[in-house]
Amino acid sequence: MKYSVFAYLIVLLIPFESCRKTECHRIINIINSTSDTVILAQKGYENVSGTTLCKLDGSEFYPGETWELKRRDCWEDILAGGKTWEIFIVDPKHFNPPFIVYDCDSIEIKNTVLKHYLITLDDIKKQNFTISYP
Repeated sequence: MKYSVFAYLIVLLIPFESCRKTECHRIINIINSTSDTVILAQKGYENVSGTTLCKLDGSEFYPGETWELKRRDCWEDILAGGKTWEIFIVDPKHFNPPFIVYDCDSIEIKNTVLKHYLITLDDIKKQNFTISYP
């Protein structure tokens, strides 16, 4: 009886195995190909008294460094249906102070944005899930 239940479960699970994705990328590599230290940042949102405000959260990104943008889900799923992901390269001399939020339209006023990437699934596939700054 024990073996027949086990065999039955295997027969039930075989069709699901064939539904697994053949491609699943959980990392986008970002490379600083310049001789400058910059800030690699992503947009953060905060709700303040019913108003959505923004800030850039980031850290120093050194020359020649590769940073892995890791996610638990596949980037193919995250960016499906025309969705995008934003990455900002910012001058460290003019980067918003931590924990300061502002209108989302003010990102380029509060920061010196050197490069703004609006990542789409088609674009990142063409680049083999790698972005090279500049």
